[in-house]
Amino acid sequence: MSGGVNYQRAYERERLARTEAECLLADKTRDLYDNVIVLEKTLEELKVSQKQLIQAAKMASIGQLAAGVAHEINNPVGFSMSNVQTLSEYLSHIFQLDQWMMTQAELPDGLKHQYEQQRQALAIDELKDDTQALIDETLGGLDRVRNIVSSLKQVTHAGGNTREQCDINCCVDDSLKVVWNEIKYKMEVTKHLLPELPSVQADGQSIQQILINMFINAAHACEDKGTLTVSTQTQVYKGVQGILIKVKDDGSGMSDEVKEKIFDPFYTTKKVGEGTGLGLSVTHNLVEKHGGHISVNSKLGVGTCFGIFLPITQA
Repeated sequence: MSGGVNYQRAYERERLARTEAECLLADKTRDLYDNVIVLEKTLEELKVSQKQLIQAAKMASIGQLAAGVAHEINNPVGFSMSNVQTLSEYLSHIFQLDQWMMTQAELPDGLKHQYEQQRQALAIDELKDDTQALIDETLGGLDRVRNIVSSLKQVTHAGGNTREQCDINCCVDDSLKVVWNEIKYKMEVTKHLLPELPSVQADGQSIQQILINMFINAAHACEDKGTLTVSTQTQVYKGVQGILIKVKDDGSGMSDEVKEKIFDPFYTTKKVGEGTGLGLSVTHNLVEKHGGHISVNSKLGVGTCFGIFLPITQA
């Protein structure tokens, strides 16, 4: 009898020990699983931070190059535009003299005849038209170069120094008015703007430039008729209260490879001569100067959505 009791007690102790071990194992497994989840999240955050650091280093190095190039280009562009404008004035005076010569009735017939022959041989009338067209095209080209230089400066310019309370919804409306002539035939615009949105301490002109770049980029992504959807809402990002602006299009979308490069200066998927590749890099720079964050979600053949987070107050 005592042997059976001892066996029963030994069995009960073993069962309790096994149960306790199983509970302990379950607790440790649960802790291990929780740690794995935390590690996976930390790893993902580290990957994001690594990409941001690489992007920041890339922007810094390319920005220095861009600043130097902009400075070197700006001077010759400036005096070239001045010289072409002066040349246009000189030619205008010459053609005025020609017009005066042709209207003088007191000139001897022989001299007037010789002048008309020389004038015809030099094709002065055609020269007038061609010269003005050439000057206009040259000034237009130089003005485009000047705009590119201006964009280059904005890649590295501190920008956004003048801060005031901005109504983001008003910035959206004003920016749409600016680009309306460019997008009205290509895009149907839908707005979902949160009423009574808190104001943001920001440089209003910079915010409008960010939005204008976004809207034009969306229009270019839609070959035919497309839809541009703009929304605003409040959001907390990394513990900071702010405003989230979403700019969405149903255009061609982007591959993962393209998404990795879209904020790089001079990177563009457009044909040569159709774009400088500075719009999104300038946008990225301006958002970061405001202490904000820009993200992109895109799928080929479906469309693209940019998210622009701006803190309500600057640190």
